[in-house]
Amino acid sequence: MKIENKKRLIDFPIILLFLVMSLIGAAQDANPPIYTSPIVNSDRTVVFNIYAPKAGNIHLISTIQPESIPLVKAKNGLWSVTIGPVPPEIYHYQFNVDGAKITDMKNQSPYPWLEGKSELIVPGTPALLHEVSDVPHGTLHDHIYHSRTIGGPNKVRIYTPPNYNPHDDRHYPVLFLLHGFGEKVSFWSDFGKINLITDNLIAEDKIIEPIIVMPNGDPLEAEYYKFFSSQTEGNIWMEKNIDVLDKDLQNDLLPFLKSHYKVKPEKQDMAICGSSMGGIHAIVLGVRNLDKFSWVVGLSTGLKIPPFDIVDKEQINGLKLLQLNTSKKDEWGFAQSNKVHKWLTDHDIKHNYIVTDGGHEWDTWRKDMIALLPRLFR
Repeated sequence: MKIENKKRLIDFPIILLFLVMSLIGAAQDANPPIYTSPIVNSDRTVVFNIYAPKAGNIHLISTIQPESIPLVKAKNGLWSVTIGPVPPEIYHYQFNVDGAKITDMKNQSPYPWLEGKSELIVPGTPALLHEVSDVPHGTLHDHIYHSRTIGGPNKVRIYTPPNYNPHDDRHYPVLFLLHGFGEKVSFWSDFGKINLITDNLIAEDKIIEPIIVMPNGDPLEAEYYKFFSSQTEGNIWMEKNIDVLDKDLQNDLLPFLKSHYKVKPEKQDMAICGSSMGGIHAIVLGVRNLDKFSWVVGLSTGLKIPPFDIVDKEQINGLKLLQLNTSKKDEWGFAQSNKVHKWLTDHDIKHNYIVTDGGHEWDTWRKDMIALLPRLFR
């Protein structure tokens, strides 16, 4: 039952997609044209196509640019637009078909968040740090461990660097990396490309090789829907969720990690970071567990004020790093992050405040991590 509640939210865009496509008549034509979408050309122009013979108008909505782009309809019912050249990066997009937002049915790389989007990768020359390069690669390990805190199985994804050997004496620092609301343990690698970024930075000798732990940020899955019901119910869910995360971290995940991996146990070798809701989790859990973490970073958070109790102000100021990242185009977190930054400054809490030009999206967080990883554990 727990899984079904969450699955309905994630699958809703897929259901909507088939309803819309049936309404516009795509499934009713016996001889639809054969086509591909998207097509990334060698000059980095990109062609988007969608077959919708009964649609009145279609627009491309994407993270490539803020304005939507109209597609042009051909006689055979195929709508197309060519844009670019597009700068090398990873983008997300949708089609707006007569007011309904849908994924690109031809795209094999969906972005399964709360609304259906598709992923577009425009490669760089040379390859960007989040791309697959000809370097040694680390390994992603998926585990199901028993959590006494939640009374059942829990999931975690763990990255080990290329040189990791469970049979030698070398131990590694640990970065706990938390995902945002509506996401899963796989998102930081699937869409944040954190494994590829880490591989490439290791190959360039720019970082201290870490083990990266990507926990389940939604242990209260059965009450997940409360986030949508009201701000009050959402805040109650968030507080409970953080408490369960905290107990699971201390009583279940950390013991599992230490018994299965070569990790350094000292707090100077432990970092916690997260994006969006995971950024809130990272700041709160980091400050709650000052005996475990020395590096605490929140990306695009919506922290409330006060963000935490400052009874341990001296210990908080003893952190090697307390950092908030935000971005000017983040409509969800920018204004609140400014308020939290002011509160921390007014209360003499030592911290870094990083403001970039991005939005509340993976493009921003990938760049945040490229800048952050070289700073950790030094």
